[in-house]
Amino acid sequence: MPILQRILMVLLVLAVASPAFAAGPSLLFDPATDEVISQDRAGEPWYPASLTKLMTAYIVFQKLKSGQLKLDQKLPVSELAHSQPPSKIGVPVGQTVSVDFALQALLVYSANDMAYVLAEGSDGSISAFSAQMNAQARKLGMTGSHFVNPNGLFDHRHITTARDIAILASAILREFPEYDHYFSQPFISIGKRRLSNRNSLLRQMKEADGMKTGFVCSSGFNLVATATHDGRRLAAVIFGANSGKHRVDLAEMLLTDGFSRAAAPRPKLQSIPNVRTGEIVPTDMTKQVCKQKPVSLALSKSLGGWGISFGNYENSATADMALRGRMLSQSGMELPGTPGIIRLPEKRGYAAAMWNLDQPTSESACARYRAEKAPCEVIPPETFARIAALVPDPAPPKTVGDPEGDDISKPTKKKPPQKKKKKKN
Repeated sequence: MPILQRILMVLLVLAVASPAFAAGPSLLFDPATDEVISQDRAGEPWYPASLTKLMTAYIVFQKLKSGQLKLDQKLPVSELAHSQPPSKIGVPVGQTVSVDFALQALLVYSANDMAYVLAEGSDGSISAFSAQMNAQARKLGMTGSHFVNPNGLFDHRHITTARDIAILASAILREFPEYDHYFSQPFISIGKRRLSNRNSLLRQMKEADGMKTGFVCSSGFNLVATATHDGRRLAAVIFGANSGKHRVDLAEMLLTDGFSRAAAPRPKLQSIPNVRTGEIVPTDMTKQVCKQKPVSLALSKSLGGWGISFGNYENSATADMALRGRMLSQSGMELPGTPGIIRLPEKRGYAAAMWNLDQPTSESACARYRAEKAPCEVIPPETFARIAALVPDPAPPKTVGDPEGDDISKPTKKKPPQKKKKKKN
């Protein structure tokens, strides 16, 4: 089928199937040259979700190359790794998996537990691995990115840009071609289980050959997709699509359009300016893709330790916006506690806060915030205990579909045919 005809067909599909055509930022580039073919808001902050696992894989690939890790090396599954929510493999605590298996599960099935297994096996702790993720990001020139964990589960401070993810994807493809097969592997086998690659573009577009999906409610449906046509390989970054189908259709459209354009000198990825961290709060896609309010209130049982408050607000949405802004400030990026929204007793509204800190950290953090002319109050443990005793926990939010995406089809069980009852004469 001619390329122009394919573009028109994809556009028609998108117009019919997706009234809300617009997605988040996007970028199309040539990973061999880092040249930008097209881009839309590629320097805006966004939540990466499981695209984070590209950085996790990049660090593991480095350690394999240096001999610090081996593909057949066995890594233990800790209680922390096992406790990660789906998508996950669910290997019991104490058992071991090979680095090779963990990479397959990470990049084919986007397993959150295997991200933690690899991180802990590489650096001993999640905090040490996260520090290395940020160090590598700085080294690569990913100036708009900050990582808090190795799997991409939501955190207000865990952000990136399409530009930065493109730089990371390009580095992986350029530096580690020997591991390219992980990104195109059609499935992973676990006993009799067969878990399909979450990147359904591999099944939709014949030229597609990678790379990685991502989804949490706040990010919407993200995708880095690669394809090769007539020996030329291109890559697309999609953020904030409304569904798994929407993201692969957008990626196919961009890639198909890119192949129709002649190769020519173009600006490099590094020439795209990132929005300065904290100037723009990333869009929250929860309402559009998960049919629930964007704000998740903290559970009383989670509150503990010392903490800080960034002020009280009449409604949870305003408190959430305040918290996102504070967490993206220089003072908030490296704080080790848990950020969230706390419902206050006696209809006093909502607090934007952080807890699970110690007293010195809380006091020094508040001092820095006040120096920045931002409101901040230290909260002692007894205050959290009082709030927990007076405020009942909200009902758990309802989520839609698989945590990683909606593009994995599950076979439906057919009902056995009903025997027709013979009519009595």
